[in-house]
Amino acid sequence: MEKALIISVVILTLINITDSLTNSVVTPSLIFYVTEVGGTVEQYGLISSIPFFSMILMMSFYGVWVDSNGNKYKGPYAASFAFGGLGSILYFLASLVPTGNTAVYTILLGRFITGLGAAGRTLAYSYVATAIPRDQQRTTLTILSMTRSFGMLLGPLLNLFVVKIDSSISLFNYTIPLNSRNSVGLILAVGELFLFIATQLFLQEPPPKKEKPLTVDNNESAKVGGWRDILAAVTHFDLVFPAFIMFTLICNFTLYQVALPPVSADLFGWTPLEISYLMSVQSICIFLGMFAAMYASIYNVSDFTMIASGNAAFVIGGLLTVLWWRREQATIAQFILSIVIVSFAYPLMGPANRSQYTRAIHSRPELENCIGLLQSFFNQAFSIGGFISPNFVTSFVMKSPEEISNTDGHELTLWALYV
Repeated sequence: MEKALIISVVILTLINITDSLTNSVVTPSLIFYVTEVGGTVEQYGLISSIPFFSMILMMSFYGVWVDSNGNKYKGPYAASFAFGGLGSILYFLASLVPTGNTAVYTILLGRFITGLGAAGRTLAYSYVATAIPRDQQRTTLTILSMTRSFGMLLGPLLNLFVVKIDSSISLFNYTIPLNSRNSVGLILAVGELFLFIATQLFLQEPPPKKEKPLTVDNNESAKVGGWRDILAAVTHFDLVFPAFIMFTLICNFTLYQVALPPVSADLFGWTPLEISYLMSVQSICIFLGMFAAMYASIYNVSDFTMIASGNAAFVIGGLLTVLWWRREQATIAQFILSIVIVSFAYPLMGPANRSQYTRAIHSRPELENCIGLLQSFFNQAFSIGGFISPNFVTSFVMKSPEEISNTDGHELTLWALYV
């Protein structure tokens, strides 16, 4: 791999690290921020899902942009970071408007705009598909996934700083309070600015996709896929099934992302700081799982074996979650173990599943000039799951404190068995 290309992969990993680091601050504190400004648990579920809705709307736009501009990535990434910065500022400003629906909808709008930017992060996968040699793509995808867990490892260190924030700043004779909840928005905005500068300075644009001249021998491979070719391709099992796997994967993970803060607070009285510690344990497991997946990739373990192993982790972890997450009976060890088992599912399934999907695209020469758009379709399956599942979890899976007290003490309903 060329030096310039290695530097670009480093930039992509830096994007992943920064995103996961800042998200590790948002996730533990979001429900507390929403309720602090007068929101409800149901509104928390809506706010958790809304970024995925805006991602669904924007992913194809980024994919078409890259496919139509000569395979250039700096412009789309700049737009991604601009949306992210604007959404983060609105997230901060929610603490300055009247509490109640006004503040809640300001957070909602901020997270919606943040999702417009987050949709652009999936450009990394089309970048890998078009710039990285095919025999190195699965390993590269695994490395990119590993770096996300590395950012989560650093989350508790950042949370140690955030929980101590209790100050104010003066601007135009107006005093703006800063606390551990609203300051998260400013941290996110700084992260977006940092990533904008890094990509503009160091990201190497991949070479433009070239069409082969039309001859009798290569006429078929030189065709540019149109919408009819794309729609026909995405109905094929080898493209649809990996997308469905990604949909189920995010639905399963969302249960833990959404339910973990309120459930841990109810079971053990944990604050965002303790929750971030647990997330760091989870990230260690994901990192180790990614390392194992990369080792398996080097030794050519089949994608089927990796995906089947990940599904087994979901089955075991999901059953233990339903059985063990019980008020006054659950131990910290049981709580953590169920999450640890599930954490191994994504590193086993994610890169192998995406590699399988990318290989299926490359097997159709007429789709070579539509890789960005097709990768966005795959990522939309991920986003659809992320949009649907938070509301489902808060409405049907999680119980209110009164329901827990009046039933058998289980924190979740039997709907949690969908995992």
